[in-house]
Amino acid sequence: MRTRVVAVALTVLTAACATMPLRVPEGPSRPLAAPDAVAIFVQASAVCRGVRTLTAEIGLSGRVGSRKLRGRVLAGFERSGSLRLEAPAPFGAPVFILAARANQSVLWFPRDKRVLRDAAIADVLEAMTGMRWQPDDLLAVLTGCLVSDPHTLATEAKRFESGWIAMSLSGGAEAFMRRERQQWRIVGGRGLGRGGDRATASWTFAYDEFTAGFPGRVRVWQEPTTDVTFRVSQLEANVAIDPAAFSLTVPTDAVPMSLDELRQMGPLADRGPER
Repeated sequence: MRTRVVAVALTVLTAACATMPLRVPEGPSRPLAAPDAVAIFVQASAVCRGVRTLTAEIGLSGRVGSRKLRGRVLAGFERSGSLRLEAPAPFGAPVFILAARANQSVLWFPRDKRVLRDAAIADVLEAMTGMRWQPDDLLAVLTGCLVSDPHTLATEAKRFESGWIAMSLSGGAEAFMRRERQQWRIVGGRGLGRGGDRATASWTFAYDEFTAGFPGRVRVWQEPTTDVTFRVSQLEANVAIDPAAFSLTVPTDAVPMSLDELRQMGPLADRGPER
């Protein structure tokens, strides 16, 4: 099997674009019978719940705090915590390669000959992007499932006069669904803050531009710090990925670096127009 990893473009939105990504349903609603809620959720989440591996071309734009992001990466996911990101340069060696499996990661900057070893992948992703997610969390967000192991709490579902349905999920998330072209879709949702803490700011997600059941655009918002949009294309799910994609051999003369140094480096920071 050959390693299959895909291109991801990362561009930037300015703070002026920071409007709420999802207008959540409001107004009168009525409870939805549990059997109907289960059937709707099963249909709406069938595609994303079935994803075991993913490759896609993804553009990311936005801001986290005062930081703007720009870059291009190659990305591949395998459920149960495996991830590979590779940021190609216009020519020559890539800017960085990140490989992770079983919560441990290696981040290699071949041009600078710097390496970050054995850091928890959530810590590395937070240092690079400001968003502290596990690989399976990011996979669920990109494919439209909101959370990595979605289960409906059908007794907490309700239907609005607009036709939208709101449904609580395990782990404290809330999914919003509507019917499009005879198909129920998860078009947005809300999730609890870090660690499931209800006292922290929650995430809001918005999905649209669906192709083959997957969202082509995913917007993520956390007031007041985060407004990020992912654009997903050339998506392939459940393709074979060589296990070697999720490990990385680094030259012995690589200079170690720390998470603090990674945050300061900001490898995905926007430094002006690409050359």
